[in-house]
Amino acid sequence: MRGVAGYVWADSPLHRASAAAKLAGLVACVALVVLATTPLELAVAAGGVAALVALSRVGWRAAARAAWGLRWFLLMVLALNALLFSDVDPIFSLGPAHLTCEGLAQGVRIVVRTLLVIVLGTLLTATTRPQELVEGVRRLLRPLGRIGLPTEAAALAVGVTVQFVPTLLRESRQLMRAQEIRCGNVATRGIMRRAVSYIRLLVPIFVSAVRRADELSVAMEARGYRLSSPRASAGGKERKLRP
Repeated sequence: MRGVAGYVWADSPLHRASAAAKLAGLVACVALVVLATTPLELAVAAGGVAALVALSRVGWRAAARAAWGLRWFLLMVLALNALLFSDVDPIFSLGPAHLTCEGLAQGVRIVVRTLLVIVLGTLLTATTRPQELVEGVRRLLRPLGRIGLPTEAAALAVGVTVQFVPTLLRESRQLMRAQEIRCGNVATRGIMRRAVSYIRLLVPIFVSAVRRADELSVAMEARGYRLSSPRASAGGKERKLRP
């Protein structure tokens, strides 16, 4: 069962772990995935990510949903690397494009790394509630606050992003359905017409994001939230404001 901001309600060791520990683990796992270069290292990294998915009990469909949404982008990355990475010993050539084994291998490595990182990020949001994630970021950045860095603003930005991204994605899908109702199925058109159709969606999506950000800022101001002033007076007593 999915909850707010992609959270999946389940009982697993990952759900019970602290948000700070999961954030630190995410950074470590992403670093290991990025450093993996050989097929064996990538296979071991993929096996580790698969074990985490099984341990989280969120389901493979939920873990791979974000990666599936980026399938065309990943396919384009694979094609660009395969065709433009090198011109040495090409399998075939077409103008400036040269399909090579080296370029194809490079494209596969990049796509696999990207998929693993996306799944790791999905697991974090699927096993961590937004408020827990904000608190985890705040705990990890707390030592930096002693030297004057705006850690509270960073934690708030993470919380707002986690909660707003699913909302914007949902509105984007609604806009795409509305466009298909008015203009027909976009997927049946040529590449250029599809590109133009998707570009037209950027304006309403941007307007929606700005509108929601403005509504959020007004609501926070109405509640008396101030990053620079963590305490405010209410009826002669001080109370600590929380985001």
